[in-house]
This record gives sequence, structure tokens and C-alpha cells, in this order.
Amino acid sequence: MATRRAKPAIALSICLLAAVTATFAIAFVAASASLTPPATAIDEHSYAEEVATAMAGSSAASGQTLIAEYGCGACHISGEGRVAPLFAGIGARAARRRPPLSAEQYLFESILYPGALVLDGYANAMPANFRDRLTLTEIGHIIAYLLTLDEATGNT
Repeated sequence: MATRRAKPAIALSICLLAAVTATFAIAFVAASASLTPPATAIDEHSYAEEVATAMAGSSAASGQTLIAEYGCGACHISGEGRVAPLFAGIGARAARRRPPLSAEQYLFESILYPGALVLDGYANAMPANFRDRLTLTEIGHIIAYLLTLDEATGNT
């Protein structure tokens, strides 16, 4: 008798799990779709005004604090380049990564629209909600810090 009651309970649990999973998947796809950058072509003016505003009065020291606060180092430092591109030398690479964008413009785009350019060998795994979590000033601080990191050590 107990076996007959257990079967409906297991089936109900499986159905509930499937429903929750489907709901989560739909919500994730809907949220991700709204974070896609504009489909316009990039040029040297792309993000220029936003970057100028973000970089005005930016502080590398504040950027370093924000990177620690948001745990960016978990993938960009501790991951040794397996999870995400390393921060070491990112400013120099950013200047060449997506012409005609400047290093600052590329980093700005990468933070706010991480799926705009996914590098070979990496998944689009960076959180796509920094537009909602960071102010322009904070983004400027982070970019200022990233531009100070040298290629060999990742130190300023």
C-alpha cells in the first residue's frame, strides 16, 4: 500500500521540478534577451559620450576596490585564463581587440554588454546585469584600474 502512495508523490515531485526548471529557463532567456546591445554598427563614436562621462574623475584605486567587491577576480585572476580573459595586460589588448573602439570603449562595452564579443575559447559566462548594478562613475573607476595593469604581472 505504501508503494502505491509513493509513486504519485514521486511523479508529482518530478512534475514540480520540471515546472520550476522550465520557468527558470524561460525567465533566464527573457532576461538575457533584454540585455542584448543595440544592433547598430560600431564606429569610433560608439559609446564615446558614455565613456567620457564614466572616465571623468575616475579613480584606479576605487576601481580596484570595486573589482574586489564584485568578485571579478574569481574568473579574471584566479581562473588563470581558463574561465575568462585575464586582467593582466587587458588595457593593451583592449586597444587592439575591436577596432575602431578605443581601449576604454571596448572595456565599457565588455562590462555592460559582455555578449557583444565573446572571445574564442570562452563561453558567454560574464554576468550581463552590470548595467543595472553599476553607475557610470563606478564603470569609469573599473576601466581606469584595468588600464593600469601590466602584461607580465597584472600589477599596477
